[in-house]
Amino acid sequence: YIAQPPLYRVSKKKSFQYIHTEKEMDAHLLKLGTSDLSLRLLGEGDLLPKEKLQELLQLILDVESFMTTIERKGVPFCDFLLAKDDLGRLPPYLVTLREEEKFVYSSDEFIELKREYEQEERQKHAAALASIPLEEQTEEMRAFVLRSLPYLELYEPNTLERLKSRLSSFNLTLDQYNVPDGKLFDCVSEEGECFPVFSLKEGVDFIRVNGRKGIEIQRYKGLGEMNADQLWETTMDPSKRTLYQVNISDAIEADKTFTMLMGEEVPPRKAFINQHALAVKNLDI
Repeated sequence: YIAQPPLYRVSKKKSFQYIHTEKEMDAHLLKLGTSDLSLRLLGEGDLLPKEKLQELLQLILDVESFMTTIERKGVPFCDFLLAKDDLGRLPPYLVTLREEEKFVYSSDEFIELKREYEQEERQKHAAALASIPLEEQTEEMRAFVLRSLPYLELYEPNTLERLKSRLSSFNLTLDQYNVPDGKLFDCVSEEGECFPVFSLKEGVDFIRVNGRKGIEIQRYKGLGEMNADQLWETTMDPSKRTLYQVNISDAIEADKTFTMLMGEEVPPRKAFINQHALAVKNLDI
């Protein structure tokens, strides 16, 4: 079992609270940020009701998560949006064929590319085999082994369709996440001051910044940054602590992973870091 320590300590005046995850921290900032802010959509005279505002913010967070999924696979979100075909479709696949990357827009197109790829690989194998004298050929040489077509599945089509449908209910589009295209809505303070917003990302970032006003945020890099009382209160007290059970289904693989990350051999750890560099968040230096 592992006791979960908090990731953040948030203080406001004389009060404070501990927050355990990035997701909880983001939700907390958005809650604070909308405590004295409202939204007015373009063309709407009335302010968005609080429940609709929370629905819109959750939708923007889901778009952020979708964007992160795309970018972790090495495709900048702007490039992804620009990759629409003539029918307005976004590509669910990125295929590497003949040393070139190619966006693919349907399962049928993907299956056809796989067929072409297999045919080309068989032709290459036959040509290579023909260049070797028959008496020098071995069974291993004659056997054709098809390597998998290098590709990435960028997203689940149903996920994209649900996002587009939810955005449409607010008269918004996926393109408006981070590409300014005229004013989308106003953030309106309690005093009636208006702050124009030109993209969904700009809007949610504005609310996050507003939520940070008047608070102090401490992010813990390790338990050594807590004093003994804080460590007991947040992590060790049996009446309050959160415990996670860790199941090791493959002890050999677990030991390999631990040795790679914590052992004395540098090259395997360096290779792991390079492989997963795009997925890193909140790197502490």
